[in-house]
Amino acid sequence: MHEIRRLETDDLLQLFRIHTIVYNQRKDYSKEENQKIDPLGHPANWAWGSFAGKKMLAGMFEVEYLMRFDGHSVKMSGISGVGTLPEARKGGHVRRIFEELLPQAYEKGVVFSNLTPFNHDFYRKFGYEVACARNNITINTGDLSEINAKGEFIHILPGDDTSLLAEVHSAYITNLNHGIHRDYWPDNRAWKSFTRQDPCLTGTYLYLWKDETGKARSYIKYQDEVEDGDHNMSVTELAFIDRKGLYGALSLTGGLSAQFENFKWLMPAFIDPFDFIGDAWSLETKFLPREMTRVVNVKAALELMRRPHCCSSGCEGEYVIEVHDENISANTGKYLVQFGKEDTKVSQTTKNPDMCCDILSLSQLVTGYRSLENALYSRQDSWYSKTALEVYKNEELLKSVFTLRPQHITEYF
Repeated sequence: MHEIRRLETDDLLQLFRIHTIVYNQRKDYSKEENQKIDPLGHPANWAWGSFAGKKMLAGMFEVEYLMRFDGHSVKMSGISGVGTLPEARKGGHVRRIFEELLPQAYEKGVVFSNLTPFNHDFYRKFGYEVACARNNITINTGDLSEINAKGEFIHILPGDDTSLLAEVHSAYITNLNHGIHRDYWPDNRAWKSFTRQDPCLTGTYLYLWKDETGKARSYIKYQDEVEDGDHNMSVTELAFIDRKGLYGALSLTGGLSAQFENFKWLMPAFIDPFDFIGDAWSLETKFLPREMTRVVNVKAALELMRRPHCCSSGCEGEYVIEVHDENISANTGKYLVQFGKEDTKVSQTTKNPDMCCDILSLSQLVTGYRSLENALYSRQDSWYSKTALEVYKNEELLKSVFTLRPQHITEYF
């Protein structure tokens, strides 16, 4: 008899041992010093397990986040650390966890759930779809030498004050869908974790940039990555409040050309990397559709979604959308969306729909990963959905509703 439940503190070591197998890690959990729970790690009740008696066969973390979405801050559930013991695979354990997790997340007021997949098709079964892309770029550091900015860099070390980092980060994510608040967790835990790496031991460096007036406008975190004998400056995070902040942070790179062969960055797709250099041929870039999202609460997402720009001049409108969600039955139905200058009202309806879609297509449209015009070119039917996307009427209105917006999942799961 299998049991699906949230973990208790005593269960965490079992989940960590599963991770050593699933992710090819090496850690001896038989030693006493390795059995201490990381104080900056996630609490046990943020994790789920599938048990046969007292033995955990599969598990995952469901991390609580606060996420930016069209100018609002909403609850988001971040899925990470998914793993199943080899002897228990193809037993439906992860599916059963999601069958418990997703409806509970809906009841708790979660609006979205995000994850980084090992395989995209695997998570489409649970309603997740690609909703964040990155450009993986490589530029010779010498090609960035002409980026100069007046100001100063401040090296941030473990234990240093993080208030200016937080100030920059908050401004960076304000209008960025999927941007995640770092002040949501208590005791400054997120920033303590972000700044915990000793550069002398790890080769990871963090610099805050202030402009010539002393205003903090950006920060850059990078690590020394050795590849084929070359040392590369590999950026793990770069946040900025505006254009001046972006190029202020990038100006650090030109002075490091003797130390690093290349500048590498898995950067957000809303920035064009060809703006950084003069000769476009010298840029290597690879477009990566990475993280996935799913709408957990359709009604809440439709209410909070950005209204068409014409609403600023007082226009009103409405549409009906029919949604199919195989994992959260409360989401399935027809929604009347009425919008105006002040707000949006969403209610269940029996009216004929203007469009219908599955939860996968809706998740891309609502978050602004793709426009309706673009989505209409996607494959309509697949093994996981027979109602991917269909527009029956009011297409021009719907195109003004479902538009591209800047998006970037700012945490790694």
